[in-house]
Amino acid sequence: MSILSDVKEVAARVKSAMSDGPVTPYYGLKLDDVYEVLQAALASEIICVLRYQQHYYMTTSLHQSQLQSLFKEHWDDEQGHQNRIADRLQQLGGVPNFNPEGVTSRAFSSFQSGHTLAELLREDLLAERIVIKMYGDIVTFFGSADPVSRRMFEEILKDEEDHASDIADLLYTVDPESGKVAEEFTGDSTFKRERS
Repeated sequence: MSILSDVKEVAARVKSAMSDGPVTPYYGLKLDDVYEVLQAALASEIICVLRYQQHYYMTTSLHQSQLQSLFKEHWDDEQGHQNRIADRLQQLGGVPNFNPEGVTSRAFSSFQSGHTLAELLREDLLAERIVIKMYGDIVTFFGSADPVSRRMFEEILKDEEDHASDIADLLYTVDPESGKVAEEFTGDSTFKRERS
């Protein structure tokens, strides 16, 4: 048997399923499961965008320029991931759920905002590490059944690993011995805190 399918048979099968939308009858995964996975990833990216935006605007310290640059870069990356996932959901006949109600329950990422620079960085690193694990699982879920979605998540996974590396390096530079920092963020101001 040739690797190439009988074109007439493929055409007939695809034509008979035209009312099913963009997904052909050859798609190998259960769409409800695919939508659930993609909606969870989308919600997680929404949370990541918001967390990086919050941390960007909280940063008013000696490290402001470097940190804001990092947070903005990551925020832009996460926004790009969000758009790619929403596009893929739409391509597969789903409707991306941007409703803020329930975002946190759909996501596997959480939104937290600490008060010290080290806390902000630890929250971001924890979130990135969770997403790295989940996206690795999602890559496996799509496998050879949906190579387009798998490749998308492989590319997003690489970005998330880069983010984790950036944050881990920056966290180490904050205070290599204790991981603590002297600045504490309180609303719109920063004050110095004595080290213990």
